[in-house]
Amino acid sequence: MGFFDEDENMSENDIDSRSDGNENNEIPKEDLSVIKDDPEQEEYKLPKGAKTADEIGADFWKGASEARRKRSEKGRTKRVIARLCFMVVFVCIGIGISMVSIRGGGWLSNILTGGKNINFTLPVADRPELDEEYYQPDGRYTAEGVAKAQSPSVVSIEIYKKTGTYIAAGQGSGVIMSADGYIVTNAHVVSDAEEGIKVILSDSTEYEAKVVGVDAATDIAVIKIAAQGLQPAEFGDSAQVKQGEDVVTIGSPAGYYGTVTKGVVSGVNRRIRLENSSIIMNCIQIDAAINPGNSGGALFNMWGQVIGITSSKLASNDYEGIGFAISVEEAKPVIEELMEKGFVDGRVKIGITYYTVSKTTAEMYGIAPGLCVVSVNPECDVANTQLAEGDIITEIDGRDVMQTENISELFADKKAGDEITCHVYRHSYTDSEDYFDITFKLMEDNGGLIPEESDK
Repeated sequence: MGFFDEDENMSENDIDSRSDGNENNEIPKEDLSVIKDDPEQEEYKLPKGAKTADEIGADFWKGASEARRKRSEKGRTKRVIARLCFMVVFVCIGIGISMVSIRGGGWLSNILTGGKNINFTLPVADRPELDEEYYQPDGRYTAEGVAKAQSPSVVSIEIYKKTGTYIAAGQGSGVIMSADGYIVTNAHVVSDAEEGIKVILSDSTEYEAKVVGVDAATDIAVIKIAAQGLQPAEFGDSAQVKQGEDVVTIGSPAGYYGTVTKGVVSGVNRRIRLENSSIIMNCIQIDAAINPGNSGGALFNMWGQVIGITSSKLASNDYEGIGFAISVEEAKPVIEELMEKGFVDGRVKIGITYYTVSKTTAEMYGIAPGLCVVSVNPECDVANTQLAEGDIITEIDGRDVMQTENISELFADKKAGDEITCHVYRHSYTDSEDYFDITFKLMEDNGGLIPEESDK
């Protein structure tokens, strides 16, 4: 029994008050005497040192009652604290779910990076409604309609270097992706911005821009301006583009902001290598003029949707009427990863620049076909091998490089730190030749030096 159980240490008066069968709930004295005088009934004795109820007095029972009350209050306080903790956890979970719903899974990263990187999915905007004069009979825009509806979604970009002057050192274009100021452009447009980047909207409002992420391998970059309420472009499905359909480009060639050119899709799924890149991009060929300043601008279909990001790096001064735009299908995953991390994760690099020597060219010169090394990055592990400028890599991990259309496919299942072995051919002007193998570790490609590939 507990210390405060009512049946313990009862006095005779307590026993009297509990008895039944008597109107006054009293045990007859004769009955009590029987109990006391019963020789077979062992007389109960209090333990040594114990006190009777009369000896204890009222103060003791008052203290016991007070102890009971305090213990009850303590338990009640613990329950209140437990409920408050539960409510705080519940509210935090609710806030977390709300933030993920509003800003995506990268909202915490966004807070830690000062609002720069977020988990992002390329948005689709509502198509603006225009007057009938801007539409064709089948519901598509006229070129004038595309210009009127989508020009506010295209910006001009100026970059500044530490040259001692206060004039722009380079120009380009960009496409607004979100109402809060995220803009996609070309990597080569912003890569040399030593002093700063300026963005000019279609209404001539100017903002300073910060770089969110750059991927030189695909020539795609994301920048951000501190603006709200912008008109984002609508991005379309470039896989549905058809050869011969009309298109419109909007950009800022030679500094002429918001220049509109019209053309047709000359070809689709053109596999093009960008300058200074080993990655083959899926591009849209057009006959609309693409000049310096157009880079990073938008290629629109006649529904007013962006289907490509134009780039002068894909054009050639030797030809006219041939321009290219990086398809949205190709650019989308790069843009989303740049938004979240600032670079494309999981990509590796050898650490060299090179050009391709075809089998026909090799036969002409009496050398081996393959990847001719132009330079070796001293910061990469490959620099610790005997590989030198002029050497030709003929095989990578036992695979003939000339039988691979896209060299980057050789590293699809590789990660930074993995070792690869290259078979190398070396030719000298004394007509001696040598074959040897080199083994080195791949490096992480986070937008730094990347292989350069061209055909000769």
